[in-house]
Amino acid sequence: MISLGISKTGLVRQRNEDRFYAQGPLLIVADGMGGYTGGEYASTMVVDTIVEVVNESTEISTEVLENAILKANRMVYEKSQSYKELEGMGTTAVVAYVQEDTLYWAHVGDSRLYLYGQEGLHRMTKDHSMVQQLVEAGTITEDEVIHHPKRNMLTRAIGVYETVEVDTGVVEVHQNDRILLCSDGLSGYIEESKIEQVLSEENNESRALEDLVHLVYDAGARDNVTIVLGRI
Repeated sequence: MISLGISKTGLVRQRNEDRFYAQGPLLIVADGMGGYTGGEYASTMVVDTIVEVVNESTEISTEVLENAILKANRMVYEKSQSYKELEGMGTTAVVAYVQEDTLYWAHVGDSRLYLYGQEGLHRMTKDHSMVQQLVEAGTITEDEVIHHPKRNMLTRAIGVYETVEVDTGVVEVHQNDRILLCSDGLSGYIEESKIEQVLSEENNESRALEDLVHLVYDAGARDNVTIVLGRI
């Protein structure tokens, strides 16, 4: 499996609190939050913990990925309770692991997982956000999410509370399918139709990442953007 990632600081941010991991079958994106150092600390701790748990596991399953996130949640929460300067820190996380023809995934927050195949782009995760709740309630449409003033408000994040609910899933994948993980620095500002167009027009993973980042910067890059792309 080919896997690579990119992370860029936005035009209005001074620090990049995003972290990613893209090595072989394991892909992770985490978008930190909570102060000058807290978000960076939280996202780094979560990525490192997930990698450690997965590497120590003899067999991968959704339970393994869920337990990795739960362990990371406890570590971030305990650290935030121990140091006042880290109080309130947290992070999103989306993790994917490909084993033969199966993709296992787990996530918390509004970082997303997409699968791109012969039938186009499909979002695999559901945002844990205020605007997602408004969409489900019929108050706003999917098209209105990108411009909504509360689009950055999360309803679930890692490290904020002592425990957290983790969404997981399993999906069959095929040769040449592409797996895209991203922070809301991409999905929160660029329509899915434009993301799909880039993936359909650019077959090279590195250039596809660059094209997606260019879209974000053309749109003003009001947030940091992190994207991981893998091809089976």
